[in-house]
Amino acid sequence: MTTLWRIDVRLGDAPPEAPLRSVVIEAPTEVDALRIVLAQAEQDRSDAEELLQDGQEEVFSRTEVREGHVEHQGQTD
Repeated sequence: MTTLWRIDVRLGDAPPEAPLRSVVIEAPTEVDALRIVLAQAEQDRSDAEELLQDGQEEVFSRTEVREGHVEHQGQTD
């Protein structure tokens, strides 16, 4: 049987109304719910590290750049 768990992540003395992350997770145990939230946070960090932001008008991931994706160009007649 699963339960809905609300998990608010805060650092230090952050007030309860300002969590870094607040999610509702369906999981059988509190530990399983925490593991899911941790996995999501690790994926978010990995996704953020994947982005290139070197003054480009659009942001591309390293994978997109390696695969040859290019910025959309407007018509300049």
